Amino acid sequence: MKGIEHNLPVTIEQVLAWVRQCTANEKKTLLTELVSDTQALMFASEKSLAKDWLSKEEDEAWKNL
Repeated sequence: MKGIEHNLPVTIEQVLAWVRQCTANEKKTLLTELVSDTQALMFASEKSLAKDWLSKEEDEAWKNL
């Protein structure tokens, strides 16, 4: 993950060190929250992306794959 730019006030290494110190239950809660946020973003994006994806031109472009 080195070289990836972000706007966090801490380094990725600091975040990972903190996660490693968490209990199993805390890690489970963190993972649950991350998955929930990811799913929410995915569903929010779906309608917007469908405008481009659900077209005859798009079907034609992918038909041989």
